[in-house]
Amino acid sequence: MKIHNELSNSEIVTLAIYLLGGTIAPIELEDAAVKAFALAPKKFSWKKYEDQIDLRIVHYSLQTAVKPNVGYLKGDSKHGYMLTQIGLKWAEKFDETKQLSTTSRKLSLSDLIQKEQIRLKNASAYKKYMSGDKEKITVMDFREFTRVNDYFPEDIRRQRYAKIDNAVKDDIDLKNIWDFIKTKFEEE
Repeated sequence: MKIHNELSNSEIVTLAIYLLGGTIAPIELEDAAVKAFALAPKKFSWKKYEDQIDLRIVHYSLQTAVKPNVGYLKGDSKHGYMLTQIGLKWAEKFDETKQLSTTSRKLSLSDLIQKEQIRLKNASAYKKYMSGDKEKITVMDFREFTRVNDYFPEDIRRQRYAKIDNAVKDDIDLKNIWDFIKTKFEEE
């Protein structure tokens, strides 16, 4: 499906990240460029050579989608781009009306999110929280829940947290525990 005039460039790259699985894993600039070009070739090509992708336009559009006033994406060209909760909500709403993704891709993304939810519900922190022992949740429980430790670079932590944000958005119990332990252990 070609999209041209109805969306801004930052919205198109957000859709590209969504369609490439940016809900659960960071997407590289070049992959986003190829998908954005497939969605709207005239918007992401050179003027003189319309069959060539203009990475500069793609990069600028990704940077715009990351800006706080837009907030659709997190990340950078070095570590890749992922959808924020705002970006995921917008992309899913757009996809419902336009049916951009294939059925198998949608199932694949939802299966991966469901798999992450199951993993989170099997974590010690979740079990303690649900049994009313939330004050007994330790930093080790937090690390198991988030799958991060002291040696993780900040960008990888942010990616893990974004993945959890997207996995818990439709599950009130998971969202509540995530909000609780994020607040309790944010400096850890």
